[in-house]
Amino acid sequence: MKRIRFYWLTFFIGIIVAVYVLYGARIVDIVAALAAPSPSGAAQSAALFPSPEETQYIMRLYLEPGSRIIYGETRILTSNTSGRGLGELWLTAYPNAFSKSSATPAPADAYYAGFNPGWMEFDEISINGQKAQYTSRGVSVQVLPPADIMPGNQIDLSIKWKALVPRLAYRYGTRDGVYMLGNFYPVLNVLDKDGWHNSYNSVFGDPFCFHCANYLVELNIPEYYDMVATGSYGEPIIEDNGRQTYVIQAENARDFALVLMYDYAKLQTSINKLNVNCYVPNGYKDLAQPILEKAASMLNYFNCSLGTYPYKQFSMAFVPMKGFHGMEYSGMIFLSEDYLKRGGLDQSGEMLLAHEIAHQWWYGVVGNDQLKEPWLDEGLANWSAYKYLEDVEQVKVNITELKEGVSLARELRDMYSKQDYYRTAYSGGEAFWFGLEKELGKEKVNKALRRYLATYRFKIAGTQELLDVIEKEADSNMDAYFYKWFKVNPGN
Repeated sequence: MKRIRFYWLTFFIGIIVAVYVLYGARIVDIVAALAAPSPSGAAQSAALFPSPEETQYIMRLYLEPGSRIIYGETRILTSNTSGRGLGELWLTAYPNAFSKSSATPAPADAYYAGFNPGWMEFDEISINGQKAQYTSRGVSVQVLPPADIMPGNQIDLSIKWKALVPRLAYRYGTRDGVYMLGNFYPVLNVLDKDGWHNSYNSVFGDPFCFHCANYLVELNIPEYYDMVATGSYGEPIIEDNGRQTYVIQAENARDFALVLMYDYAKLQTSINKLNVNCYVPNGYKDLAQPILEKAASMLNYFNCSLGTYPYKQFSMAFVPMKGFHGMEYSGMIFLSEDYLKRGGLDQSGEMLLAHEIAHQWWYGVVGNDQLKEPWLDEGLANWSAYKYLEDVEQVKVNITELKEGVSLARELRDMYSKQDYYRTAYSGGEAFWFGLEKELGKEKVNKALRRYLATYRFKIAGTQELLDVIEKEADSNMDAYFYKWFKVNPGN
């Protein structure tokens, strides 16, 4: 009976997917065109492909814990909105960053049993039913279609792949039976007027640039595992072989992330009809409860000050992760369980929590190229977190002025150390916003951010788009202030 129910459910899901593929993207496009503010010409050319309104990921995932291998089938359904013929497509395969000890981005102490590799391999890639040639170049994969894809043509990119999860306490890895699966599946990269925004391996920062998309995911895991994921899902379908299947749906997600765990407790609260979840190792529930309440307070603050949180729920999972105290994904964050072992969050921990939650707006709702302009999301997330501490917790924030100056017009690859990265993207980014408050006042800055959020909702914006919004809201020439941070005037 269970197997029959499973087959009927699979058939029903297939019908829903087919209807969505045929009609859903068009409906979303019409609604967005009617409801959303029109971006400037510069914004329209800033991020052309793949269009968030027309892109869907359909994935089937199967985890085999004995081998630590994820077997995946991914279909990326989109259309060529680039305005040019496409003779190549580029993917990000982040697990390949962990294939060599000499190049891994993870710190040495994250390898709790010595270096252990991770990788992604492809069994087959096809485009519109025809096999495509591909070449892996580290974390980037070049795919050559059998023929150029003409502007406006539909694209059905099908990928059969498998990925080895390393024994590694990191944002991609496993330890103590916990699987931290961030950036674990193949992703279609962004193409704009400047070319492809391809990821590369970096020992610091977030070397990614991704568009939002809709996701429909079928996840098959052993029955003894619990899980938390981007998106919405119900109870799993229990099979008669000791495994279970979840069906997960996420709309307008910048990425899709998973945590698989057992012997965890789930805590939950809600604020203004938003469910806030916290997944924590058993034995730490009492320490996690006040952190959950604090997270709900932060979400409420950002809802009021920035704009409405776009998803039905927000989740955070405490995981055995080194190298990062926290890591953001659409609709969820990973937090290092070290905070629980130390007895909870101190003031710096509260700052971290607010920073990661603020990323739901800056990186999540409004995306940016974290390779070329990492200051955009990191600086805004830091400044937004400080605003929470000031306005809600009544903490006096002392920002050290960068007397030597810092140029924000730097790419991730041009930063020579983690300290340089933090000084530019975090300290320099937040200083830009505190200085702008002195120039314009708090209310004008908040209005500029609300305009920025509304204009580039679920899109990608660059520094120039942000500066245009600021100048429009300031209703005055901002060249002198912008020059201090970028050494160029707007539009140059």
